[in-house]
Amino acid sequence: MFRIADKTDLNQISLTGVRSLLLLSSLMKNPMSLDEIKAKFIEYGIMEQSHSNDIIRIDLNTLRTMGCEITRASAKTGYKYVLLKHPFSFDITPEEMSLFKKVYKKIKDRANIRTLIEYDTLFKKLASHVTDNDIKEELYGISALKYFNIDFINELDNDCNENKILKLIYQKPDMEESEKEVLAQKIVFQNDKIYLYGFDIAKREAVVLNISRIKSIIARMLNDGGIEVKTTHIKFFIKNTDINALEDGETIVEQQDNGCIVEGKYHNEFVAAQRILSFGPNCTVLEPQEFREMIIRKLLEMRTNYNG
Repeated sequence: MFRIADKTDLNQISLTGVRSLLLLSSLMKNPMSLDEIKAKFIEYGIMEQSHSNDIIRIDLNTLRTMGCEITRASAKTGYKYVLLKHPFSFDITPEEMSLFKKVYKKIKDRANIRTLIEYDTLFKKLASHVTDNDIKEELYGISALKYFNIDFINELDNDCNENKILKLIYQKPDMEESEKEVLAQKIVFQNDKIYLYGFDIAKREAVVLNISRIKSIIARMLNDGGIEVKTTHIKFFIKNTDINALEDGETIVEQQDNGCIVEGKYHNEFVAAQRILSFGPNCTVLEPQEFREMIIRKLLEMRTNYNG
C-alpha cells in the first residue's frame, strides 16, 4: 500500500525507486497516459507540477530495463502506455487450472454472495498476472458471477445490509414491467442465478426477485422500522447429516442417535419447500402440520408425474 511521501525522507535514488514501483503498480491495473501518470506522482508527493515529463519517460525506460514490456503511447493505444508483460507475472499449468475449477465448483453452491464476489475479484487479479492467454481466459471464465454486473450486486447487497426500501421496475417472465416497493433483505446465489429476497410493501408478502429482471432502481429509502416482515418457520428431523451442511437460519434443537431435529427460518414457504425437498428421503417435516401436508402432496404429485 502506497502512502504520500515526505520529501525530507527522500533522495534522488529513492525517488526513482518509488516512482518506478508506483508506475509499475499503476500500469498493472490499467493503461495510463503521461498526464495520468504525472497526476498520480503529484498525488503521492513524488513529483512537482513544474517537473518535466522526461522524468516519467526515464522511469518507463527503467522499467523496460528491468524486463517490462511497455508499449509506446500512440493513437493505436489511445495515447496511453500499456504494460504487456513484466517479470513478476507467473504461470499456471493446465493441471493447476483444473484444480482451481474443481475446488471452486465445490465451494460456489454453498458460498454467500460476498464470498463469491471475493473469488470473482481473486480470479480477475490472477488473470491480470498470467502470461498464457488461454489460461488467462479460463481464469476469467471460472467465476459464477462472470456475466453479472458486480457493481449492481454490491449496491443491492449494501441495500440489504442497510435494510432499505427500494422502488424499482421489475420485468415479469411474460415481459410485462411493473413498479414495486420492496424491503431489501438478502442477496442469494442459487442455480447459477442471483435473487433479491425482499418484502413487497404493497402486497405484504415475501418476494423473490431475479436480479437480471430488475430493470432499474427508481429510489432508495430508509426503513423506519415500522414494517413487520413475516418468515416461514419449519421444524424437521434429518438423519445422518453434516452440521456444516446447515444453512444460516437453521439451528439444531435436539441431537438424536441417528440424526437431529432442526428449526429452520426461511424467507417464504416456497424457499422452505425447496430446502426441505433438497434433503430427499433423509428429511421428515414435523411442524407446522399445514406445511407437512403440503410437502406430502408435492411428493405424491412428483411420484405420479414420474410414473406417468
